[in-house]
Amino acid sequence: MGPPLHKNCRLSATWYQVGASGHSPWPMGGADGHRGRRMRDPMDLRVVIAAGGTGGHLFPGIAVAREFLVRHQAAVTFLTTPKPVTTQILERYGFAWEAVSSRALKGEGLLSRGRTLIGVPGAVLAARTRLKALNPHLVLGMGGHSAGPAGVAAWLLGIPLALHEQNAIPGATNRYLSRLAQKIFVSFPACGDFFPRGRSLWTGNPIRPEFFEPGPPRAASPFTVMITGGSQGAHALNMAVLGGVSLLKGFKDRLAFLHLTGEADREAVAAGYREHGFTHEVAAFNPEVAAWMRRAHLLVCRAGASTLAELAAVGRAAILVPYPFAANNHQEFNARFLTAAGAAEIILNKDFTGEAFAGKINQFLTAPEHLSHLEAASRQLAKPDAAKEIVEGCVALIRPG
Repeated sequence: MGPPLHKNCRLSATWYQVGASGHSPWPMGGADGHRGRRMRDPMDLRVVIAAGGTGGHLFPGIAVAREFLVRHQAAVTFLTTPKPVTTQILERYGFAWEAVSSRALKGEGLLSRGRTLIGVPGAVLAARTRLKALNPHLVLGMGGHSAGPAGVAAWLLGIPLALHEQNAIPGATNRYLSRLAQKIFVSFPACGDFFPRGRSLWTGNPIRPEFFEPGPPRAASPFTVMITGGSQGAHALNMAVLGGVSLLKGFKDRLAFLHLTGEADREAVAAGYREHGFTHEVAAFNPEVAAWMRRAHLLVCRAGASTLAELAAVGRAAILVPYPFAANNHQEFNARFLTAAGAAEIILNKDFTGEAFAGKINQFLTAPEHLSHLEAASRQLAKPDAAKEIVEGCVALIRPG
């Protein structure tokens, strides 16, 4: 039997740079000498998914977990950071979780890095202890520092390890763990070049199935623009859009806005739309993002991997404004993949002003055929079977023969 739901044992673990020299710190096969364990009965499959830190790692993990349940009735346990928002999401979806208190090494000061490194032996030992108790057939790491201890511990125990990388430029954790993993699933085809030859597979980024479900027909008018900076909002986007709205007064009878602002800017943004007489719906956050996307003709958004996968699933065009402080500038590389495919336009954060926003809206209103071309290209990038391909790729690592 799998572990009970909502088992909240707390595990203290800290991530660090594994094998930074390019070599694994232990010989192939795991320090314990165990080989990959085989699944005798698909109905008795136990899987640990190491994900957390941000929604960009957690929600793809949830999509894969749901696929494991549907296809193999698997017992899935998450190892994740003990943030209330993270554990609440997992409990809402009904998944068991165990806490991993992890810290990112990249970007920390020298003193903090030293503390992180000192905690290495206990971190890996603690993760190893939890995995021995859970006894999974496979560990799937979704990136982020919380996945590090579980990935190293899985390799030490000889448990098959797979990874999923959401972004076009892989994060530090997945780069290091790729030396220990049997398979790395990637969301962007060129991302495979960062990993050991022959181990990567382009599956796309798994997202919630509601983005692929058909919705009611989109109204032809008004031309509806959706702005979102993610679950926390994006102040720079919010303020630039407000600056541009005043330049679009001549189109107020043809335009409407759906705007996810984050809590801090909600009132100010709503007041700006009211002042200039635009039809608008403003919310700090809306769990029904798919429904709003279907109503929109154009999105203005950041370039996180999940957002881009959702755009393709719904078949929407976008003006992408990559977050400039993302690790390794990965959001710009994410965005460039879509622009190269003719599925979106890009404006760098430093260039995204009210004037730039208003100019783009004017272009789309006067050249609707351009929007149609972007939407058609966006649909071509959709990967509706991403979660299925990841699950079947994982099962192939542990199925006899």
